[in-house]
Amino acid sequence: MISGNYLHRFIALAFCWILCSADCTAQESLSLKDAITKAIEHNYDVRSASLTANQAANNNTAGEAGLLPVVTVEGGFNRTDLNLNQKLSDGRVIERNAAASETFSAAAQVSWTLFDGMGMFVRKSRLESQQSESDIALRLQMETTITQVVSAYYAVLVQEQQLAALNELLKVDSIRVRLAEIRLESGNGAKPDLLQARLDKNLHLSQQYEVRLLLAGQQENLNVLLGRDPGTLFTVTDPIELNKVTADASTRPNDLRLKLTEQQKQTAFQQLRESRSNLYPVLRLNASYVYNQTENEAGFLLRNQNDGPGFGLNLSWTLFDGLRTNRTIRNAKLNLQRFEIQQQRELLYRQQAERRLEREYLAQLEIVKLEEERVAMANENLLIVTERLRTGLTNSLEIQDAQRNYQDATSRLYTARYNAKISETEILKLRGELLK
Repeated sequence: MISGNYLHRFIALAFCWILCSADCTAQESLSLKDAITKAIEHNYDVRSASLTANQAANNNTAGEAGLLPVVTVEGGFNRTDLNLNQKLSDGRVIERNAAASETFSAAAQVSWTLFDGMGMFVRKSRLESQQSESDIALRLQMETTITQVVSAYYAVLVQEQQLAALNELLKVDSIRVRLAEIRLESGNGAKPDLLQARLDKNLHLSQQYEVRLLLAGQQENLNVLLGRDPGTLFTVTDPIELNKVTADASTRPNDLRLKLTEQQKQTAFQQLRESRSNLYPVLRLNASYVYNQTENEAGFLLRNQNDGPGFGLNLSWTLFDGLRTNRTIRNAKLNLQRFEIQQQRELLYRQQAERRLEREYLAQLEIVKLEEERVAMANENLLIVTERLRTGLTNSLEIQDAQRNYQDATSRLYTARYNAKISETEILKLRGELLK
């Protein structure tokens, strides 16, 4: 027979197991690869850039450039009731009230531009350039989003690691408090030792709450990047793995930012050519077929019908438009110069980024090595001091120092690994290797 005390403990343990199971099943195990895949599919910035690229593709047609003929058809029917009073040359008089007159017309017309200063061919080139520009902008947005996801993903991991480190410290705090209580009760301890142990435990509990708040914020940030409910529960599964990379200048052609600037310059050049085409005359071929029929209930002409084809050439040349075309050409030249300057600026920034990122990354890798050694030593020292605490061979100050050193070392290591991974990701972005 189970006693009441054991029964209560069993119920409490079962309840905790149920809660833990529910919590575990509710949380998604999220890998970095899955996070990136979700972001590419659902991120709002990526989706917006994708729609812009689709629009540019839809506009890149021969018809939009003006290379295809324009075909129109039209038709009409009109009826009027007229009071008729006609006097003919032979002296006859025709009078009729509410005489109906019906007119039906139909026409088909074709207009085809044969020459417009090569403007239609230039427009097609501009549309192709704009499509390429939007495609590059889409890939750049995807790379930017991937960089943001990597940063947010590992920010969650760092907070989880900070939380795990605090949990280890709290285990030591519990041992300190319990031993201090036992020694004080036996008359071998001092109350200040117990109070200090409780103070340190409360400090670490407070820090634990702070880290949990930071963790929740980082999780929400990642969820937003994935285009889903900020409150979605998940745990990250991938550790930070560092792969030594270099920002080699030979990879500059793969830099999407440089590619985008070059394509923008090409678009500006095509816009300049398009503006210059307005200086030339426009020659159009026109063809049509017309049908007209009129029927009158009274009058001299009771029925009239005509139909037939027609064709011709139309030449128009704007000789003066208030210098509007000249202003457009000058502005297009200025726009082209602006993108040439922007291209030079982006190249300079790229060179600077190459040097800075590689310098920072190499330094951060060395920092990671040093911090890993510090953590190993701090962890070993904490284990030794904790064991000495059990046997009464240490004091509160020594254990405090050991805990503080362990907390500082682990925190610095997590931060160093995170910073190195972010620099590595930025280098891969610079090399155009985030999207395979």
